[in-house]
Amino acid sequence: MKENDTVKIHLPRKADYASLIRLAVSGIASKIGFDIDVIEDIKVAVSEVCNKIVSLSTENCDKYYDITFQLFSDGLKVQFKVPGGFAGKMFEGESGEFAYAIISSLMDEFSVDCNGDCIITMGKNLGAE
Repeated sequence: MKENDTVKIHLPRKADYASLIRLAVSGIASKIGFDIDVIEDIKVAVSEVCNKIVSLSTENCDKYYDITFQLFSDGLKVQFKVPGGFAGKMFEGESGEFAYAIISSLMDEFSVDCNGDCIITMGKNLGAE
């Protein structure tokens, strides 16, 4: 899998920007060649992570987060970087576990690594329906 392009977005941690990310991921996934149903799945998964990030307590976290889209000829990888290890708690509790299950079912790859900053990675392979 050879990387073609990388797109990085630095966002304020506000719900107002959810539609911007949904539009961006839609355009990026379309460029790679995903069909409309898979694009919708990717948008839902990305939105779930964005919603979890935005809902974090504002006292303990940075006002911004980063999303990196890595485009490949045969897929897409999306990585969220949330400053502070406290973000690892996003997928705990009933609603967190539910979000984790949704994202895991929609994406081919999903991981959360919180050693210092939290790195949330998800990937979708083209043709892996």
